[in-house]
Amino acid sequence: MRSFGLWGRRVAALACGVTLMGQAWAWPADPTEAARAAGGPGSTNAAQCNVPYGSPPAAISTLTSGMGSAALTGLGAAVLNQCGLIGAETLTWTDPTGDKRAACLIVPPQASAAKPLPLLTFLQGSLFPAAPQVPLTGWQPQTRKADLTGDPARPGFILLVPIGRNTHHYYPFPDEYAPGWDNWHRNLDRNSPFLNLDVAAIDQFIAMVKARGIVDANRQYMTGWSNGAALAQLYALNTPSVAAASVYSSPDPFSDVQDPCAQKPFATTLTPLMDVHNSCDIIGICQTGSAFHKQLAQQFPKLQQRHVILNALKREVSSCNALCASQNPVLNPVGNVNHLIWPTNWNKAMFDWLRDHPLSAKPRP
Repeated sequence: MRSFGLWGRRVAALACGVTLMGQAWAWPADPTEAARAAGGPGSTNAAQCNVPYGSPPAAISTLTSGMGSAALTGLGAAVLNQCGLIGAETLTWTDPTGDKRAACLIVPPQASAAKPLPLLTFLQGSLFPAAPQVPLTGWQPQTRKADLTGDPARPGFILLVPIGRNTHHYYPFPDEYAPGWDNWHRNLDRNSPFLNLDVAAIDQFIAMVKARGIVDANRQYMTGWSNGAALAQLYALNTPSVAAASVYSSPDPFSDVQDPCAQKPFATTLTPLMDVHNSCDIIGICQTGSAFHKQLAQQFPKLQQRHVILNALKREVSSCNALCASQNPVLNPVGNVNHLIWPTNWNKAMFDWLRDHPLSAKPRP
């Protein structure tokens, strides 16, 4: 998945401005001017952060990043991120920096141009390989039978699983250098040469699948787990073609535990969001996630949201567990364990949320 020999060239390109793969890469000299030109939120500190996009692009992990943890997790990802392990085909794409990206695709046999199916894009949780996470959700067999359309003649859905990069994250050890997603560089401006590379990859893989003519354009959905859930929500709120999102155990996409460039939430489209947390979750994200959804409700009153909080038995409760608010993972072992268990008994509710929110019903900003 990754050539570590490119790392130095990427860092130099992003810091100084050179041409890679025929494309010039250089940050604007005046971030404030860039914020005005791009129409972005411009709410970060220009002295420390990459206005208007939060943090600069994530650094690529090296063999020694995180005291060697990046090498270990990267090796595990390379071995286990084989789409054939989950009966999927492999899609590939090379990003503007020359990095080879991949995605797993599961297309049920009933998908056709005559009976197009919803497309559900799953973004992996960080630290662990993407492909093995899919069976843990219980969604793989549902690709043939889940009701995401309300049409008995069109059961099932297409499942796309882009594979994340091994980069720097603003998370505690051992997840500070690991496979996953850069949801701290919040450039989702498709007209910008500095578009978030993970967003660009997701865009490309979705376009590849849609080009087959088997996707119901009214039902393009996002989902994800943990770090992937954060990017799924950020992506959904800033991609008009996404009808709805339903995610599990998401950090705050705009202001998380160690985020040095937190931003006020922004959205270019009011994509309905369902976010499922554990009352006792890792690094206090039940509390930060609750605050995130309250802030969204204040800023975007027309945005449809459902924030679900679950106890250890994966049953809905009314509030977060105050004993699990610590953002130090060492002090919250129960939350760490809960975070690693997908709530399969909530799959139907998550599917129902998606089905009930087609693109045609999305409210205008």
